[in-house]
Amino acid sequence: MKLMIRIIPTLTALVLAATPLLAVESPSEKVNVSKLELAGPAPGSSDRTGTPFAGEDRQLAMQKADFMKFAATKVKEMNSNNLLSRSRMQIDKGRDGLYRACFHEIDAASLSCQVRRSQSSAAPYVAVLSYQEQVFAASCATPEACRQGQFVPVEAIPNRHIFVYSNGSWN
Repeated sequence: MKLMIRIIPTLTALVLAATPLLAVESPSEKVNVSKLELAGPAPGSSDRTGTPFAGEDRQLAMQKADFMKFAATKVKEMNSNNLLSRSRMQIDKGRDGLYRACFHEIDAASLSCQVRRSQSSAAPYVAVLSYQEQVFAASCATPEACRQGQFVPVEAIPNRHIFVYSNGSWN
C-alpha cells in the first residue's frame, strides 16, 4: 500500500511550525459524514463528567465541530471530483477478452479528524483529516456490464490532509 500525504502548498510553513502539536493531544475523533449533526457546546454546558467547559475548551470543541462539518463537505467534494470516481471509472480490455473496471471512493467509515491548537496567531488551529481511499474493481464480458457489475474492494490507500484555520475558515 502507498502512503499519500497531501499538504496544501501555501500552508506548508504554518503546518511545519505546528507539527509538534500534531502528535501530542488526544486520539482522533471518527466522523460519520452521513449523520453529521454536530454543534459546539452551548454556553454553560458541561462535558460527560458534568464539569463545565472552560472558555478555551469550549472554543476547541466548537472548532472541532466546525472542522467536522467542513470535512464532511470536503470528502463529498473529493469523491465527486476524483478523476477515477464511479462516474468516470477506468475500463480496460484484458488479454483474456474480459473488461476490467475500477474506481476510487473514500471510505466514510475510515474518516478520522483531529483538531489542535497551534502556536501561530495567524492560524490558531490545525486539523488533520485521515481516511482510506478504497479502490473497487470488477471483471465483466462488456464495458456496459462492468458499469453495472458487482465491484469488490481490491486496495485501500491511506490519505492524510492537513488544514489550518485562518481568517475565520478552514483552508
